[in-house]
Amino acid sequence: MDRRTLLTSIAGAATASACTRRDDADAGDNHAGRPTLAIDSEAPGRWRIRSWQWRANAWRPQIARARLTNGKIQISGAIDAADRAAVIARLRA
Repeated sequence: MDRRTLLTSIAGAATASACTRRDDADAGDNHAGRPTLAIDSEAPGRWRIRSWQWRANAWRPQIARARLTNGKIQISGAIDAADRAAVIARLRA
């Protein structure tokens, strides 16, 4: 292997393994270390929901409350859109 081939292969390997910055708009909910959704019972028919949203390069909690009224689940407060279906499914179970 000559010097030119060696340097070309090193440069190619470095380029292929280089880290690239992901834009927040393209990243979605695939950030490493996403905290888990938490649903805690406060009383019969009442729950506290802690969802997480990626903002300003950090996971930020979103706290909401849910209650069962006339057989329907009413949620007050913000829940991340990615967690909304999971919250409703878990509360109906």
